Amino acid sequence: MNLEQMAVRCPGAQMISLVRKTGWRYIINQRGYVTALEDPDALTLGCLWKLSKEHWAALDRYEGVGEGFYRRVDCEVITLKSGELVQCIAYRAANETPGVPTETYVETVICGARQIGLPMDYLQFLESWRHGPPGT
Repeated sequence: MNLEQMAVRCPGAQMISLVRKTGWRYIINQRGYVTALEDPDALTLGCLWKLSKEHWAALDRYEGVGEGFYRRVDCEVITLKSGELVQCIAYRAANETPGVPTETYVETVICGARQIGLPMDYLQFLESWRHGPPGT
């Protein structure tokens, strides 16, 4: 969701909307990267992008799909403004064990969340993962 990162990885991609995904819980995994876990009581926020085939190929490379680090998953999200239900694709990591992000990575995530305009309480939640799972 970091605008500068997406501009480099996927030139011309357009952010469409802020979205929420119910049933997924945000974590940083043991490799130090974001993923989501199934959790019926959770809610994850992010954004929806309009991507070309070339963008998908680039993201697959960056996310390590070929190496098995991440996989594409079909999901439904709800736009924050209109409440519209949208079918989309997200990336989920193979490693779902909580871990600690690098300082650079956590800054990229939080900066991206600010850039796209996620709510302050969600920014605080993301910040709570700076040194690993909250409460540890």
